Order: sequence, then C-alpha cells, then structure tokens
Amino acid sequence: MISRILDQHGAARLITALVLIVGMLFAGTGLTAQARSEQDKSKKELVGTWRMKVTPYDCATGAERPAFRSMLSFEEGGTLTETALSPAFQPGPRGPGHGIWNATGDHTYQIVFEAFILFTTEPNPPAPGFQAGVQRVTQTVEVSGNQSTTNGSAEFFDIEGNLVSSACTKAVGERME
Repeated sequence: MISRILDQHGAARLITALVLIVGMLFAGTGLTAQARSEQDKSKKELVGTWRMKVTPYDCATGAERPAFRSMLSFEEGGTLTETALSPAFQPGPRGPGHGIWNATGDHTYQIVFEAFILFTTEPNPPAPGFQAGVQRVTQTVEVSGNQSTTNGSAEFFDIEGNLVSSACTKAVGERME
C-alpha cells in the first residue's frame, strides 16, 4: 500500500515536471519567434530604394568636397546596387556599385559595395582623376522612418589591388516612394 501511494505521488511529480518542461519549451519558442519577428522587421526597414546626397571629405582635416547624388537599392537577402552621379568622375569611367548589407543593431546597418573604375582619367578640376581599378565603399547606415544617415569611407584600388587613395564619406537620404 505504501509503495502504491509513493508510486502515485511519484507519478504526480513526474506529470507536474513534464507539464512545466513543456510549458517552458512553448514559452521559449514564443520568445524566439518574437525575437526573429523583430529582427525580420528591422531588416526589412532598409529594403527599398533610397535617394542619397553624399558628401566626401578629407578624413584628417574634415574639409568637404563637392556633394553628389546617389541611388542605393537594398534587396531582401542582403544585396544592394548603387548608381552615383559624382562630379569627381568624368562621363563613363565608373560602373554601378554592387554589394551587400546586414543589420548590426536596432535601425543600424553595415553596407559594403564595389564599383569598377573602367579606365584611367587625368585630373580635370574639380575632378581629381582616377586610375583604372575598383572603388570600395564601406558605410554604417542609421535609419529613422523614411530618412537615413551614413558615415563611412571610399577606397580606390588600382587594377593590381593596391590602395591608391581614400576619403571619408557621409550622406543623408530619403526612401523613394
């Protein structure tokens, strides 16, 4: 009889423990799903096309160079394309930018893209002249509704991959609707 009572209490404890474990699993799954949902929402915040006003500047002195327009299009899945209308480039030597992006925090993203410099151009003020090679742009983007701000750098490499020049960049943008 005592073993029967112990077995009944043991079974009750076992059932209680199982109910608690299952409850914690469901609660954990709900929290994970909520976190994923928030992360997906944050990632989708950047998706779309943005009109940007980019201002390059000397990293050491802060002296600004002429601003220009750029369009950035962010796709779900983390890819981007870019087209710039910079007075620094004479017509034709720079192709569109192609790159990647990812969320790094709430409303904050890291982007990297590269564009080919198709042929060498001589300086023609205000255009400084560029060597054939690659331009690599790295930026941190902060989004607030339909507005964005960026800070980053632009590096220029020759066709052998040697760094030939660089500048810092900042930009403000608005979502194209």
